[in-house]
Amino acid sequence: MTVETNAGRAYRHLRSKLLAGEFEPGTRLLYGPIGKELGISATPVREAVGQLVNEGLVDLVPQLGAIVRKIDRDELIELYEVREAIEPYAAARAAERATTKQLNQIKAQVDRMLALTDQLANSSSEFANKRMTAQFEKADFAFHMLIIEATGNQALARTAVRSHVLTRVFGIRRHRYDVATMRSTCDDHLQILTAIQAGDVKKSRSASATHISRGLKASLKAIDES
Repeated sequence: MTVETNAGRAYRHLRSKLLAGEFEPGTRLLYGPIGKELGISATPVREAVGQLVNEGLVDLVPQLGAIVRKIDRDELIELYEVREAIEPYAAARAAERATTKQLNQIKAQVDRMLALTDQLANSSSEFANKRMTAQFEKADFAFHMLIIEATGNQALARTAVRSHVLTRVFGIRRHRYDVATMRSTCDDHLQILTAIQAGDVKKSRSASATHISRGLKASLKAIDES
């Protein structure tokens, strides 16, 4: 049995918060308070931040320390180009290789996103709140990663993680979610899932490519408007 180190705990804690949108780009990560929150010293937090720096999620800035990275328009485009190279291929391979269990896991994420969309539609709010947004994005991220994992190609999965985490944290989270946006995402995911379930390699690839292209346009629109 492997015992998790304090640095490992801190890394998992910080990465989870980044994915949940709890640290906005430009936020300082203070080792002491984070360590206190976890009941550990600042040293393992500093080690964890070093891992996040290596992944491109955090910058070390002189006089300021660890800062959650901001991403500019050009880098966002580059990261989406990586996704365009990886994910349509992965969807095509998943159409050939996904097991029944994997298909059920992918469908569960779509069902969760649909339920959250209906929840917002039946509320009096125009936009999803922070909790709902975090849940929606968690299911969205899981959907994409489960498809990549369904290829059975571990090297592909490792390559995909960095680009998708970065766009998740710094790209897609730049705009607020209304019902129309959430439904559009769910519709795209259903198109991909249906094609994979049918074992249709061509449609799986095409549906994935279309979805990523739309995601890039939405993220660029949000950057330009801000």
